[in-house]
Amino acid sequence: MNSTEKGNKLEDKLVEYLCDQFDRDELVFDLYPANLCKVLKKQKYHCKDRGDDVEFDVVIEVRRKERLEPHVYVVFECKIHQKAVEEIYVRDFSDKLGSVFGQSVKGMIVTTSRLQSGADSVARNRGLGIVKFDENGIDVIADRKGGTWTETRFMQTQLFDTPQKPKALKFSALHEGELFGTVHQLLQSFETDQVDEDDKLGCWKAKSVPFLTDAKIQIVTQESLTCIQYAKGAVDLESLCREMSLELNFSNQTPHDLDGNPILGSAIFCNRLIEVNLHGNKHRERFTIAHEIGHFCLRHDQYLRSESIVERDLFVDVETDDNFNYDRLEHQANLFASKLLLPENHFRNAVDALRLQNHIYDKGFGYIFVDDQPCNYAPYNQLISDLSAYFEVSKQVIEIRLNGMGLLTDKRGKSQKGFFYSAIGKS
Repeated sequence: MNSTEKGNKLEDKLVEYLCDQFDRDELVFDLYPANLCKVLKKQKYHCKDRGDDVEFDVVIEVRRKERLEPHVYVVFECKIHQKAVEEIYVRDFSDKLGSVFGQSVKGMIVTTSRLQSGADSVARNRGLGIVKFDENGIDVIADRKGGTWTETRFMQTQLFDTPQKPKALKFSALHEGELFGTVHQLLQSFETDQVDEDDKLGCWKAKSVPFLTDAKIQIVTQESLTCIQYAKGAVDLESLCREMSLELNFSNQTPHDLDGNPILGSAIFCNRLIEVNLHGNKHRERFTIAHEIGHFCLRHDQYLRSESIVERDLFVDVETDDNFNYDRLEHQANLFASKLLLPENHFRNAVDALRLQNHIYDKGFGYIFVDDQPCNYAPYNQLISDLSAYFEVSKQVIEIRLNGMGLLTDKRGKSQKGFFYSAIGKS
């Protein structure tokens, strides 16, 4: 398939997405009432400067009530490039918009890649929006309408060409210095003088994802365990999904995100669906399911339409006040999964019993002490192996839980620690 065919396919998918909203009588592009909109593909408009018609990929014409002529145009330029989108394409698109529509237009660049730094500057200065889109719908939107440009390094790597490899997101957005977690929140924040007061939608700024204490997440976790009458051993995650009316599907596929990272699983909030992809690791599969259940239990559908987990999400183990919202959501889901799979009281009782069984005693160095000496490492390794088998989670998750509960004093050399454990910065 050549670039033109790929571009046409992207346009078709975008039109299908917008028309589906129109047919359902929803807000088209999550902003404009369907009865005021017309969705067009490959529409031509006369350009006085060029003395000829100019064709645009996808256009939403928005009319005021009982008016024949469009009041505002939302124009999409679709770009499928293997490399980052170059400045010349953004500049040409912006020039065409100004020549044809003047000030009554909102330009949106739809891309499956990112923008080069020069293209970034042009988009920023000319008030263009940026959209990531695939067959699941809109992924990322950043609007450039005025305001102070205060994007984070994380946001920059999502939209613009940088050396660092980011995680492909389902949705994140920056608008006038505010971060948003859903398309609906972002678009409702747009204020415009292009509609009458009676036609304005209620505009409100999305709040940041709130900080949740360990105690709050523990309460939510305990409610989940209570609903399945948990008693001991491995938590029955499939039973919990049934109790929560969540559909749990297992796939033999190994899909990858835009950056080539294997997608372990996904949560589709509107369908109350969890999809788990091929793992080859039963313990990691269980953690993936528990992580996705956490997104539902913690009401992350307020911020995301859907969520996909890749391996690096399992490393999000730190929450600070300046964390980007998506990291905060992942941290909360990871903490929920750990508390769900290793219920605190049952886990502590099992640790106490197996600690004595493996002749591990507090000799003044800590409740559970391990270093590189075989006399300390061997019984410790047997302890976490027994706990791993009993609760059906990885030894790395056991180590993280022990450390989080303040039960572990780990003085091993860094090279001796598990990859998962060391990767998230535990010492």
